[in-house]
Amino acid sequence: MKTIPDTILKTLAALCGTQREELTFLGGGREDSDGTVYTYAHASGERVLKTLPVNLDDPASLLPIRERLKFFHFLGEQGVRIVYPLALPGGELLALAGSGQEGFLAYTMPRAKGKTPEPPQWSPAFARLHGQVVGQTHRITQNYPTWQCSVVDGQPVLGWEQEWQGFYDICADPEVKDYWLTLRERLSALPQTRQSFGFTHNDPHVQNLLLDGEPGAGGTLTLLDFDVANYHWFINDVMIAMQHLLFARTGGMERPLQDATPLREWLADFMDGYETQNHLDPWWLGQLNLFIAYRRTLLFTVMHDWLQTQPDTHKQWKEMILTEPAIL
Repeated sequence: MKTIPDTILKTLAALCGTQREELTFLGGGREDSDGTVYTYAHASGERVLKTLPVNLDDPASLLPIRERLKFFHFLGEQGVRIVYPLALPGGELLALAGSGQEGFLAYTMPRAKGKTPEPPQWSPAFARLHGQVVGQTHRITQNYPTWQCSVVDGQPVLGWEQEWQGFYDICADPEVKDYWLTLRERLSALPQTRQSFGFTHNDPHVQNLLLDGEPGAGGTLTLLDFDVANYHWFINDVMIAMQHLLFARTGGMERPLQDATPLREWLADFMDGYETQNHLDPWWLGQLNLFIAYRRTLLFTVMHDWLQTQPDTHKQWKEMILTEPAIL
């Protein structure tokens, strides 16, 4: 992660309607971070300013970021409980500073209340609340102008096929790379309708939630982090929301399934909440195993360097990918 020079941070702060002296470091800026985050006071409430390094010599690299910012601004303006980018004084959603490969961008968001939900809070009421938030995004996204992919100047910028291609290209394991081809064929065969496919958050697991209060007793959930938002099947978001159980409680992601009961109970509660906001044809629940396999392969691919240092874990993950045991 590049360290942002103070002169550039000062410029970005001014473009975002504040001053460098008003910024307080919040987090990020590490090797594994995707940006650096600050907070600052505003008349409408505390705000967050996020900065990211960008290559200004490659304008095309900014297109996915711009598309994601527009989408989440739309959701936020429609009342969805998310942290979303706010329009800057000039009307844009992002500010740019620096030059060439030493460029940086910034955008601002309201600072949401709450904390990451901890395992003792993963109750049925929490699952229903989680389902409501995801269902609301899927209902509202059906009003977004585009729903199959973003196209700029005749070229696709975001779409599930572009996501697939990115992971396929970086996959370092030959057998898993072949498996990616199988996944593409199976995904290509799925129907795409406005009621089941669209611009989605694409990462609504519990670490990307803030819980304020207690579920079922007036507590609220806010959805964070739209850095990988993409056009995908709605059921993929449902599966990713389930990820905490597949890792922490039941197995099924990187190790054999221990007990499907918690998954089934969670799914019933989650979908109860989801259906209060949006209806998804029950047929899609039968596709969860495919999307669990997709997620497992995706995580193996992006974590491959670390898995190489953990031979036993690497072997187990790879076996789970190539044998693809049914989970639900």
